[in-house]
Amino acid sequence: RIVLRFVSLCFKVMGGAVLSLVLVPLSLFRPIEIWYLRSRRAKISLMIEDLEWGLRNLQARKLQGKVFVIAIYKLPFPNNQLAKMYRRVLLLLGKRQILLISFLQFVLPFGRITKKNPIERFESMFKNWNDASSTLNFTNKEIKRGLELEEKLFGGETPPFVCFAVPSKKYKLAVDVPATKYQGELIDDPFSSIPNLNSYISTINELTNSGIAVLRMGILEEERLPADLGPLAIDYSFDFRSEFGDLWLHSKCLFSLAGGGAGSWWFGAAFNRPTLLTDAYEIRTTYDNRDLFIPQRGWIHSEARYLTFSEIGNNEWARDIELLKKIKIFKNTPEEIRDATSEMILRLAGKWIETDEDRELQAKFRSIVNSFPVHQRRPARMGAKFLREHQHLLPQ
Repeated sequence: RIVLRFVSLCFKVMGGAVLSLVLVPLSLFRPIEIWYLRSRRAKISLMIEDLEWGLRNLQARKLQGKVFVIAIYKLPFPNNQLAKMYRRVLLLLGKRQILLISFLQFVLPFGRITKKNPIERFESMFKNWNDASSTLNFTNKEIKRGLELEEKLFGGETPPFVCFAVPSKKYKLAVDVPATKYQGELIDDPFSSIPNLNSYISTINELTNSGIAVLRMGILEEERLPADLGPLAIDYSFDFRSEFGDLWLHSKCLFSLAGGGAGSWWFGAAFNRPTLLTDAYEIRTTYDNRDLFIPQRGWIHSEARYLTFSEIGNNEWARDIELLKKIKIFKNTPEEIRDATSEMILRLAGKWIETDEDRELQAKFRSIVNSFPVHQRRPARMGAKFLREHQHLLPQ
């Protein structure tokens, strides 16, 4: 085994040397960046975050189209349509190109070749995200396919719609729990923070009654939407789902409504669609300036009080195994979810009226966010009514 490993290493080093002889001269004409994408688990959140950050940073540096990017992803692609679209703007290597990937690991960073993690953590990173345009584009053929999907879903003119998702235990067991070569077993609890689908039914009803369709997104779902919600409540995840549809629909929605950290909102974020994150298990949230969120709350048994927003600030508190032994999680109520959804709709329509109290409370919440490391000071606002009702959890 030692001999085989040594021979394999020599083969990879030689491959890297040959690639260096090819790439170094080419880099003199066009800089080459080799990006190592995170390969903890095959999740769209990790893939989109890495690629969008990297590409949007190129936009901010006025280098879009001037740098040749090679991105390395060592796991199966979580969405092949997503990989196909990113390959239009960079060279994305996956498991099928594992030999080339092994050679690239030994390419020498000479000339204008750079090896890096694409997420550059600096003070203006969230501004760069919001100032940038989406890096993903559909072809004419895909646009036609997307319009056909809308016709299939709505049977006529497409109404405004929201992409809604909550995670399932089945999904967590299939995607989050299994260890990979690059990441061991989970050290947190991915199940306690999963919200109850029934808490969202009244919000779905309110949206559909106002003429806004709700598309239930996600994979490996366990529970269908109730059948009596009407024609504008569509269980896409059970009846229509495709990898292409995930991207097309999120690119067209009013906003994503994601409960309990459901990661499908990342599809929308890649197309600069806003997000309402409910039942959040942390307050390090989403990236768009228009985003809203409301967190779950934790009751400390021994002290007969709720965790303050500062205490739940800089960690995934509702997944912390040790903390969960000491607290009880209170998930968002149907009323809280409805209120936050109404605020999002009014804000997007330019009809939201912010009071002096709201501005003061948001400033106190922002003081918590500003205490985080620079790369975690995300711009999402906490829902106004939720913040009014729980202002005792803010710094006094």
